[in-house]
Amino acid sequence: MFLSIICQKGGVGKTTLSVNISDIFSRKGEKTLLIDLDPQGNSTTYLYNNRDHGAMNSLDLLEKKDPIVIENIPQVRENLYLIQSNQDLKRLISEKLPVGSALYRRKKNHEFKQFDRVIIDTPPAMNSLVHEGIYISDYYLIPTRAEYLSIEGVGQAIEYVKTVVSNNKNINPIFLGVVLNAVDKRRASFKNFYSELRLILGDKLFETSISLLTEVADAPFYGETSFEHNPNGIAQKQVTLLVEEIERRIKDYI
Repeated sequence: MFLSIICQKGGVGKTTLSVNISDIFSRKGEKTLLIDLDPQGNSTTYLYNNRDHGAMNSLDLLEKKDPIVIENIPQVRENLYLIQSNQDLKRLISEKLPVGSALYRRKKNHEFKQFDRVIIDTPPAMNSLVHEGIYISDYYLIPTRAEYLSIEGVGQAIEYVKTVVSNNKNINPIFLGVVLNAVDKRRASFKNFYSELRLILGDKLFETSISLLTEVADAPFYGETSFEHNPNGIAQKQVTLLVEEIERRIKDYI
């Protein structure tokens, strides 16, 4: 299963979700690979601050032809592997993708077969790196903050993926839905906001949302996932519920 987390808006929690979704899958005993396609490398910094410069990184993944070898990918947690970001990815942002895309060719060659789950953290933009994430994905989801101005990015992301798919008949990633992140239900406008969003998105709005919590903000500072930071905390319980909902939604399409 290949899942991309995409949104062209920054600050919506893509990295936090990518890392913690990957962590929960790995804790369920599934060999999970997180690919950091964002030149900023936030997922890499979060999970693996001491970067291994000899290991395969996401630039290698896109430009080199060396096959994926699990021994050359850092294992950052039990059952969790990370293909690190590389700052030089930014020079690929404006470059046109070769026909088929590098990641798509690797997937077709079964180079990821050693992993049960592959999660792709993409940059907050719509460019060739996001293309790569879309090309390889079976599914994608869009995180957004529960704020009026952030929601604009959801529609733009959906339309962008449709455009990419329409230009390549070999791919057809399934849109799992929108995940509300950093939710503050105490806010006066939230109830009306949520009702309107539910009306617009219908069942494409995830039932599970992630609350605005200090433990979510604090965990990366300590290099910890939500589970590691507080195994009994609200954040890890919500992420676990989110992963369970992702699995249910995927099952509906199988």
